[in-house]
Amino acid sequence: MWRAVVLLCCIASTGTAQTPDQVAAAVSGWLTEQGARGVVAIRPPNAETVVFDLGIAADAPIELASLSKAITAVCTSELVKTGALRWDDPVAKFVPGFADMTVADLITHQSGITQDATQIYMRTWLDDPTHRAADIVEKMRERGAPTGGDDLVYSNDNYALAAEVIAAASGAPYEQTCRELALTPAGVAARPSPISGAFLSWGGWSITAKDYLTFHAHWFDTQSDTLKGPSGDFGGGAMYGLGMLARPMQGGMNHWHFGALCFPDRLNVGSYVVAFFNDWRVMVAYEVCVEWPAMVALDAAIVSAVFDN
Repeated sequence: MWRAVVLLCCIASTGTAQTPDQVAAAVSGWLTEQGARGVVAIRPPNAETVVFDLGIAADAPIELASLSKAITAVCTSELVKTGALRWDDPVAKFVPGFADMTVADLITHQSGITQDATQIYMRTWLDDPTHRAADIVEKMRERGAPTGGDDLVYSNDNYALAAEVIAAASGAPYEQTCRELALTPAGVAARPSPISGAFLSWGGWSITAKDYLTFHAHWFDTQSDTLKGPSGDFGGGAMYGLGMLARPMQGGMNHWHFGALCFPDRLNVGSYVVAFFNDWRVMVAYEVCVEWPAMVALDAAIVSAVFDN
C-alpha cells in the first residue's frame, strides 16, 4: 500500500514558485480538514527558513517518527567516508549472525528482512527513551536471520540492525556517533524523544521543525539528479536512498519521506518532509494519525502551493 501511494507523491510540474505564506496557508487548510494542530518549516531557494505555528509552537521539539531514518542513514554514510565501514561489508562483520546482507542492503531495505518486530514491541516501550535496537536484533536472531533477497521491503528492523552496525564500527554508542557525524556538521541539535526514544534509530529522534529542515538541506542535494550512496528501486522512477525516497526531476532531485507513530490513547503524530528539484523545502509535523489518502492530499497541497500550476 505504501509503495503504491508514495509513487503518486512529489511529481511536481514546472511553474512559478510562490511565497512561504501561501505554502503555510495550504498546510493550514489541510490541518483544518484533519482537525489537527501542526507546525510547518518552509525554506525557499536562496532564502532563510520560515516557521509557522499552526497550533504547535515554532520552537517546540517534534516527533520525527520515520524521518529519523535519514539521521541513521547519513550517519552510516559518513562512517563509510571515514573508512570505518564499506557499503558492501557483510553485516556479520559487525553483528554476528547476519552474513547474507550488506550494510547497503540495510539502509535501502533490500536485506531480505520481510518482517518487522518493531511493530510488535514499540507500544510497550513508550515513555522509556532507552534505545531498543539491540532488543530488536535479538528478536531477529530468534526468528532466524534472512537468507538475503533483492526486493525492497520497508521494515524498521533494517534500521535497528543498522544502529548496531554503527555502534560496532565506530566503537561508540549509536546516539553519540550519529550526533557527531550527522547532526553537528549540519549545525543542529536533536535528542531522543522522551516518549519514543526507544525507537531512536528508526523513529525516535526529536528536533524542531526548523532544525530538521536545516539538517535535510545540509545532506540532501536537490540540484543533482544522482543520489549519493546506495539506492533501491522503489518502482515508478522512485528510489529509496539514505533514509529518503527520491526521484530525478528536470535535472535535479526530489527527496521526501512520511513518518507516523500511531498508538491510540498514547501517541498519535505524523511528519512529512519534501525537497523539490527547484530547492523549495517543506517540513510538516502534526498531532494526528492519518490514512494514506490524507498523506497524498498533504503532498498535493504543498505541490500546488509551491508551483503555480
